Amino acid sequence: MSTAGTIADETIGRRERKRRQMLDHLALTAQRLFAAAGYDAVTMEQIAAEADVAKRTLYNHFPTKEAVLAHWMDEEFARERAVMRAGLAGREGVTARLSWVLDTSAVWCEAHPGYMAAYLRHRFTLFVRDGIARPPCAESDITHVWRELIEAGQTAGELTGSLSADHLANALHHLYFGAIMRWLAEPGLSLRDEFAVVVRLFMDGARPLPRGG
Repeated sequence: MSTAGTIADETIGRRERKRRQMLDHLALTAQRLFAAAGYDAVTMEQIAAEADVAKRTLYNHFPTKEAVLAHWMDEEFARERAVMRAGLAGREGVTARLSWVLDTSAVWCEAHPGYMAAYLRHRFTLFVRDGIARPPCAESDITHVWRELIEAGQTAGELTGSLSADHLANALHHLYFGAIMRWLAEPGLSLRDEFAVVVRLFMDGARPLPRGG
């Protein structure tokens, strides 16, 4: 590679690092404001002022307040995914592992109901706008946990191998978001109870058929 090419790559690398640092700075600043005043009460202007950036800078990185929140939540989900993976190691069987992941998720969601509603609105907006034929999710979210859990279950013979792990993970992800949306729409419901229904529905539908069935 030429010296000019190396310098260009280094420049792009620095720019990308600075861009990511700014994204994280804005999102963390916003989250502190959300935690202090409540998500609905905080404005984009307040986020820009607290982050000490021009409003144009904020809007160049995040077109909406929901997008700011989604960035922070995606980073949180990435950290939670590591915790979930560690917890899976000490549990045997797909049902026990799936129940544990969903219980862990329920604790976080129930502590941040306003965040979850805004996050889902943002993800579905992207889903409708981009026309992507998949549930609203990001590469940092829980879908990776579903896939790994399902692959292990298929290897152990607990889940059907007639469908791919990606296919089953996609179906489970729809059940997961459906439970969260029902919980958000009907005050008083227990998200853990809704997730318990998800476990039953998924396991009943994804178990291998008896031979000759």
